Amino acid sequence: MQKAWLEARNNHTYENGLRYHGCKGEFPFPDDKAAQESHSALNYLWRMVLDGKLFVAPLPTPLKRNHKVLDFATRSAEWIGDFHDSDEHAGARLTAMDPTYMQRTDWTWLVHHDLEGDWPFSAKQAFHLIHAQSLGGLLVDWEGFYQNAYKHLVPGGWLEVKEHDIRLCSDDGDSDVPDAVRQWRELLEEAAEKFGKRINVAGKQQEWMERAGFVEVREQVFKVPLGEWSEDPKWKRVGGTYSYQLLKSLEVYSMRLFTRTLGWLKEDTDALLARVREQLQQENLRLYSYFRVVTGQKPTSAKRTVH
Repeated sequence: MQKAWLEARNNHTYENGLRYHGCKGEFPFPDDKAAQESHSALNYLWRMVLDGKLFVAPLPTPLKRNHKVLDFATRSAEWIGDFHDSDEHAGARLTAMDPTYMQRTDWTWLVHHDLEGDWPFSAKQAFHLIHAQSLGGLLVDWEGFYQNAYKHLVPGGWLEVKEHDIRLCSDDGDSDVPDAVRQWRELLEEAAEKFGKRINVAGKQQEWMERAGFVEVREQVFKVPLGEWSEDPKWKRVGGTYSYQLLKSLEVYSMRLFTRTLGWLKEDTDALLARVREQLQQENLRLYSYFRVVTGQKPTSAKRTVH
């Protein structure tokens, strides 16, 4: 499996001017420069929301040398760069997006492996922290993901999952959400469902984590404004960053799902996205999304479950 993923890293496919992962062709989002910039902006946005914290699970920061971390948000690799104090950081990446992070250094080992099915780690590689960020739209079997995470943690280890709703809301209801934005939101969710990988999964994480056997499960919910309309200085800055990130990501999120799954022409997709961009930049909008961080602990009394 590892060899197949490494061989596929340069075997990309191209659709509508965007580059997609060549292995299996089952991912709705591209892995080109635009996608990398989108993910980098989202990673920066999460850091702003969490006041600079990399994670909120109750582990020491910086991590001790004997702590092992598994990260499922590697992609553009900024997040792992801040974990250099960890003894071992195995990042199970979906795709090889940056060749400079393709090899082991003295503090990082990147594993290219499908997230579905069994994970390629032994009992000696059990982790103290598993961190997953922005995997909505990339997984079929979320409950299987949680079962794997439970299995590959040491007793007492922590899982942290960060997801945000693509769905944009208004305190005054959908009547205040512009028509093109509302249409895009509904069609994107419909297309992701048909593709088989739901995109709006943030609200399900706590339930799935508890069902997998985790304890001390806690959800933190942040109401993140889109645009600089908040009177609070922090959220004004966060909102400006979120607006930048979303405008940069519309094509990344949408193109394959609309053209391949819904059967739209590229020209029609481009036209809708142009209307969405225009409407999202209206000065009178007061839209927001919910960003959720869910943490849970594998019971300290649990047995190691990987052999």
